[in-house]
Amino acid sequence: MKRLLLVDDDIDILLMLKRKLSMSGYDVITSTTCKEGLDIFYDHRPDLVLLDINVGTEDGRDMCRTIKQQAEHQHIPVILFSANHELLKLAAEYGANAVIDKPFEISRLVETVRSVLP
Repeated sequence: MKRLLLVDDDIDILLMLKRKLSMSGYDVITSTTCKEGLDIFYDHRPDLVLLDINVGTEDGRDMCRTIKQQAEHQHIPVILFSANHELLKLAAEYGANAVIDKPFEISRLVETVRSVLP
């Protein structure tokens, strides 16, 4: 079973996405901060990271860049999502494998996850 790390400061979104992704056959770990998310990332080695850009006062793009700058983690896909379309335009500069605009259909999210997983 593929393990996903989901990072978003909105608890309702976290719970809903965790439930839907779990129902789609994924093991989902969640975090409400990028700092905790990185700790979980290093401890649990997920197969993919789903990451909001605006995580409280933290920027998910920085977490994405931290992951992608480490040679041993560059192969792990990161999907960034945000309601701010301008921020998503810059996501590729941080190493994101895909971006998704909020709000999004769950089926689109699951399809994107499947398309970027090795």
